[in-house]
Amino acid sequence: MKKGNPYTIKVLAFLCNWAPWSCYTGMGDLEIPIPGEVNVIRVMCAGRVNTALLLKAFEKGADGVLIAGCRIDNCQNGTGPEVALKNIDHTYEILDLLGLKKERLQFKYYLAHESEKLSSDLHGFVKRIEGLGQTPI
Repeated sequence: MKKGNPYTIKVLAFLCNWAPWSCYTGMGDLEIPIPGEVNVIRVMCAGRVNTALLLKAFEKGADGVLIAGCRIDNCQNGTGPEVALKNIDHTYEILDLLGLKKERLQFKYYLAHESEKLSSDLHGFVKRIEGLGQTPI
């Protein structure tokens, strides 16, 4: 949050049930702080986070959305990361039409033991979104 601005950035993180969720619970076990600006939603697969859901997140007030999926070679559902990336590419086109920066939407891959990486990525993404400011939606 910037000085003189009472607005707090809102970030929504969709975490795949498998490796990313293990990272997230590992953060708690290791007492790694989770940024207060981040709300987490557990999904069965990153590939299930479609364009409509991503746009709804922005419509409901998210300033940034992070999708955390498994690595392509480690996906429980086989094609989840590829489907997620296709959905994100389609959403980028719509965000562009709406005048929003595509930097507000990001996809990251994780293995189950990468809690520190997830923490670093969440903190970095929050900083990026703080730099962009509140979404104009």
